[in-house]
Amino acid sequence: MKTRQLFILTIFYLFVFVALNVSAQEATKTNLPEGAKLRIGKGTLGEIAYFPDGTRFAVATSIGIWVYDSITGKELYQLSDHTNGVDIIRFSSDGNTIATESPDGSLYLWNTNTGSHIRTLSDVDFGLYDPVFSPNGKIIAVQYAEKFTYFQKTLRLYDVKTGKHINTRSKPINRFYNVRFSPDSKKLATWGYNRQIKLWDTSTGQLLKTIIDPGDIFQDNRIIDFQFSPDGNTIVVLSRVRYSRSLKGSSWVGNVGIVYFRDVDIEEWKQLEKTRYSLDDEGFSSISFSHDGAILVTIHKSDGNVDLWDANTGDYVNSLIGNDISKISTVSFSDNGRIIATGGQDGTIHLWAAKQGMHLIPLSGHKSQINNIIISPDGMTILSKSTDNTVHLWNAITGQLLNTLDGFTEDVATVSFSPDGNTIASGSSDKKVRLWNVATGQLLNTLTGHTSYIHSVCYSADGKTIASGGADTTVRLWDAITGEHIRTLTGHKRSVKSVFFTADGQIVGSSDSDSILRLWDAKTGDHLKTLNGEMISPDGKLIIQIEHGQVEGDDSFLYLSDVDTGKLRKQVTYSGSFGFECFSPDGKLFVMTDSNNSIIELWDAGTVQIVKTYSGHVSLPFGGGGTITTVRFSKDVSTIASGSLDKTVRLWSINKGEPLKTLSGHTDGISSLAFSPDGTTLASGSSDGTILLWDTTNFETGN
Repeated sequence: MKTRQLFILTIFYLFVFVALNVSAQEATKTNLPEGAKLRIGKGTLGEIAYFPDGTRFAVATSIGIWVYDSITGKELYQLSDHTNGVDIIRFSSDGNTIATESPDGSLYLWNTNTGSHIRTLSDVDFGLYDPVFSPNGKIIAVQYAEKFTYFQKTLRLYDVKTGKHINTRSKPINRFYNVRFSPDSKKLATWGYNRQIKLWDTSTGQLLKTIIDPGDIFQDNRIIDFQFSPDGNTIVVLSRVRYSRSLKGSSWVGNVGIVYFRDVDIEEWKQLEKTRYSLDDEGFSSISFSHDGAILVTIHKSDGNVDLWDANTGDYVNSLIGNDISKISTVSFSDNGRIIATGGQDGTIHLWAAKQGMHLIPLSGHKSQINNIIISPDGMTILSKSTDNTVHLWNAITGQLLNTLDGFTEDVATVSFSPDGNTIASGSSDKKVRLWNVATGQLLNTLTGHTSYIHSVCYSADGKTIASGGADTTVRLWDAITGEHIRTLTGHKRSVKSVFFTADGQIVGSSDSDSILRLWDAKTGDHLKTLNGEMISPDGKLIIQIEHGQVEGDDSFLYLSDVDTGKLRKQVTYSGSFGFECFSPDGKLFVMTDSNNSIIELWDAGTVQIVKTYSGHVSLPFGGGGTITTVRFSKDVSTIASGSLDKTVRLWSINKGEPLKTLSGHTDGISSLAFSPDGTTLASGSSDGTILLWDTTNFETGN
């Protein structure tokens, strides 16, 4: 019998494993932009949410919504019409509609059954915030900021079926932060800084009642959070009270959080006992109800406490306490109200019996803070998201980890091809170096050790070593095959912006934000030399240095010197705010870019004169200046590729001096570019958390 059960379990997990790997490979080629042949990474992680029927779940990312099967973890489809990614997901109660919000200020409605885009709600001049479906699923409430003024917002209600306005507030609401529907969908509450909760009629838009935040013996009361009870009869408010107190001649200022509740129709507030607690950060505490409305939960994220209250009487029930439980960052109830899941800052999830407050089981697997937990509608599985950029699916009964969804990354700051072209190394703001298979997009290895943002990665010429440099001021060397850390090179005082190997692989170079360039023995890690400059030429003989004028309009100076002797070979005076970008692979050319006007200048390294000038990237609005972030030469030095905050990659002919192609597809700015060794592929890394591989054989060459 046991053998048969083991066989069935083995087959099940084998199926899940295969499904996940097939799924991961399919994801690399889903909804690719024109000219791209592969996507590496699934974007930066946003919200996660179960479909109301529990059969699927959705993951918001910077490149769209990924929809997965809840049992196998297999990707089903992607919603990707947003041009700036997605950061918020909301489901209607009937499960037929998804509302997704993008940083570009657009709100999309989707059919959950077909994945088709229904309509877009975006008819104002500025921002859109936090869409909320009514409980009956017929109305969606949207907050709009009024022309660059965050505190002045207009509340609009839309009919979900038709997309038409039901009503519009004629006057902006000053400093209102959120909205709540009553359970019967007939009322809408707004709350905010002015210590007031306003109730509105959803059919007419008329103001029904103004409820004043409960007073206190201290001054400067302010609402932090507010909820209707599931039956709609009770309002619960978490209020911040700011106060000062004199102690032996000294003044002390602090924040206190107090939870009050009251009947909607009775003008009398009651304070929950034992809820007066210090707030380290007024936005880091919250209140919520169990789905059945029987339990009220207060979450003190500043000290990690979670207290349970009888929602009808306000009586204290118990607290979730454990000797080894870290500070709690998120809490979720099962639909039947029997189980509570808490996520901690240490990456551990704990399950509790809600009524008794008894600890049941820990779930360990994430490597850093849990920031989202959802229990499936049937209570059988748990979905969790962490700052380690993974989503885990757990069995809620046994605590067994069923699936891990990875491939989500923070912004990709730097990319580099291995010499054989089979692997890409990337570095991100999440302090990790990742190695990816170029053919499949599969994540091969994750190298951890940096303590801050990684700015640059590169391979040695023999492909055996990877160097990485970051904002932690260190350069780290890694075994490119095993991913093992070889050594850390220290000495920089500022953030390391660039790392490189000389062509013979004997020397590692690194440049920091003070334009201090340090050279190291690649084998021993011994420090060889410290120079003032931006970069040395590929043959290791020349160093380039830039000296900008003190004030706008002053001339700048470019110096080209001998690395060994320090002798100045050439000095050039030029105007503008141009900065050095890179040498060509043969060292005969280099590129300068103007940070104010999105201009690229091609220089001859021998004569130190400008050969060609290129322009075309779109500058930032409102006087933000230029947008070029990175420039790279093709291996045959026929083409220049440039990346920009305008989300495009542009290819330029070196010989003809003209634009060749504009590549669009990223949903955020381009941060890094790299040509493959054979020149057939261009990799672009973006702040959207992905790398796109472009087939350069389909583009006109620069020759």
